[in-house]
Amino acid sequence: MKTLIYLLLFVTSATFSQSDELFKKGNTAYVESSSKNENVQETANAFVENLREWGYWKLVSDSQSADFIIKLDVEASKGITATSWGGTSIASAAKFYDKNNTVLWESDTYRVSPNGTNGFNAKKASARKLVKAIEKKFK
Repeated sequence: MKTLIYLLLFVTSATFSQSDELFKKGNTAYVESSSKNENVQETANAFVENLREWGYWKLVSDSQSADFIIKLDVEASKGITATSWGGTSIASAAKFYDKNNTVLWESDTYRVSPNGTNGFNAKKASARKLVKAIEKKFK
């Protein structure tokens, strides 16, 4: 029984240290967003822009040359909510994958509605919020 527990601890710690190596400063990342929706594409562009401004990882243009892949999941919805006066609300999340397509980390989902505090631009605000959460996790 002790041997089994030690084996599980060893495998788990090896997996965590491997993912820590993938996410270290200066490594390369590829951002993937497959939606053709205009709101989603604008959010993805804002996400990439915020990651570049942070400068922790080098962003590359193809997944083959990346150390890891960030798959961006963005949902856009329209309508009036309690916190906005209409427009398009954005929910965004990110999953980090290794080259074997194994999920190594997943963010929470960040929902933003257009309002005066974000300049009525939920796309940029959602991307900024998601990158801030990633900064906290990997800094």
